[in-house]
Amino acid sequence: MKRSTSSHIWEIIGGMIALLWLSISLGLAQVPPPPTVMAGGPDQNPHNKIKRWQFGGNFAFLFGDPIVVDASPTVAYNLSRKFRVGIGANYRYNRFRQNDSITTNYGGNGFVQFQPIDWFFVSGEYEALNVPNPAAAQEGEPTRVWQASPLLGAGLRFRLLRLLRINVSLLRDFNYQPGVSPFPSPWRFRIGFSF
Repeated sequence: MKRSTSSHIWEIIGGMIALLWLSISLGLAQVPPPPTVMAGGPDQNPHNKIKRWQFGGNFAFLFGDPIVVDASPTVAYNLSRKFRVGIGANYRYNRFRQNDSITTNYGGNGFVQFQPIDWFFVSGEYEALNVPNPAAAQEGEPTRVWQASPLLGAGLRFRLLRLLRINVSLLRDFNYQPGVSPFPSPWRFRIGFSF
């Protein structure tokens, strides 16, 4: 089917906004991080300790066909300057205009990150998503199924101003199922934030 001109224009505008946002983020990422210490002595600033809790995630809109709303909040605990563990929730709403249908996916994840240097991290994750079952047309099959996915990948973390960090990562799904997974490929590209 032919794509409408307005949806093509919205895709171009969305791409330009994303590219502009990424350019500004990378430009502002050059702000040096404040020094951190594990424990302060009597002469050190008590506000200069490592921050234990981090909150963040990602939130995305995609206008076109389909219309997509994706929200994935996370909370992480810094075990040290290099290791963090965390949990998150996932919710994705898809509305397809061509066949006038709506699907939702929801679930959660747990993750571990190792950050050997300030701007690079390695991430391992276990995600469970409740997705529509493509075999539900057959009698006796459930309409939704849980899909479990172990993910492994790496990413970059850029500091934006003093409190906000932008996270860009690429992860590989090692349990990718083409007919069941809501994603088009086993590779997941994510842009998110943490503070």
